[in-house]
Amino acid sequence: MQICTQPTKAGTEKNMAAIKSRALGKTHATKARVRNSKKTATKHLSKGTRLRVATVRNTLGLSQVEFSRVTGYSLRSIAGWEGGKPLSDSARQKLVETDRLRAALGELLLPQELGEWMRTSNPAFEGQTPIQVMERGESDRLWQMIFRIDANVAN
Repeated sequence: MQICTQPTKAGTEKNMAAIKSRALGKTHATKARVRNSKKTATKHLSKGTRLRVATVRNTLGLSQVEFSRVTGYSLRSIAGWEGGKPLSDSARQKLVETDRLRAALGELLLPQELGEWMRTSNPAFEGQTPIQVMERGESDRLWQMIFRIDANVAN
C-alpha cells in the first residue's frame, strides 16, 4: 500500500481516498496523537533494553539491517542492544523519535502493512522508499506527509 501526496495512478488515487477517509476521523486528534505517541514511545523505551529495541524494530516490520539504516547505528549496535547492552542517551533519543514516527504511521496503516510500505518506493518522495528518506536524515518529510493526510490536504 502506498501513501503519497501526489497520486500518479488510478490505483494510488483509490488508496489515497481510503487513507483520507481513515484520516478524516482523526483530523482533530492529530495534536493529541503526537502527544500520546511521545508518551507511549518514552514509556515503551524506559524499561528493559532488549525488549525495547527489538519491539520498536519489529513493530516497524524491519530487519536489523533495515533498522540500522533507519536509525543510523551499526548492525552490531542494534544486535548488541537487542542482546541487552545499554543504550547511550543519543541512541535512546533516536529510538524514541523512531517509535513516535512508528506510532503516527500506525494510525494510517495496518501494522502488517508498515514494513512493506517502508520498503516501497513512493512518488511523494521522488521515488525513494521511506527507509531511504529516513536514512538520509529527512524523516521530517514523513511527518509532513502524516500531517497533510491528517489535515486532509493530501492531493
